[in-house]
Amino acid sequence: MKRQLISTREAIPAKSQHKKPCSDCPWARTALNGWLGSNTAEEWLHFAHGEAEVECHALTGVQCAGVAIYRANVCKVPRDPDQLRLPADRTAVFANPREFLEHHAKLPGLLEPDDEDT
Repeated sequence: MKRQLISTREAIPAKSQHKKPCSDCPWARTALNGWLGSNTAEEWLHFAHGEAEVECHALTGVQCAGVAIYRANVCKVPRDPDQLRLPADRTAVFANPREFLEHHAKLPGLLEPDDEDT
């Protein structure tokens, strides 16, 4: 299993710009529920739908691939040509704000109602 729960203090230098979300990216569908670092889900959405360059929290010196893919998923194109742009991938990365918010609103380790034994 790839490492998760990486803080920005544990970030390591990147060898090159990655094209897929890192193992701990909040934008990846495999992200741990609620693991958002020091930002709220709403703040993350504000960054993604805005014009800010978002750096990867696990790798230094590169932009967040998850944000770039999410932006493509929601048809957001940053005005700055230096911002990372990657193709849409609705399988690996959330396809819309609702999915992102619902995923991160769940508490880790809790079963969904239809997963419980009755």
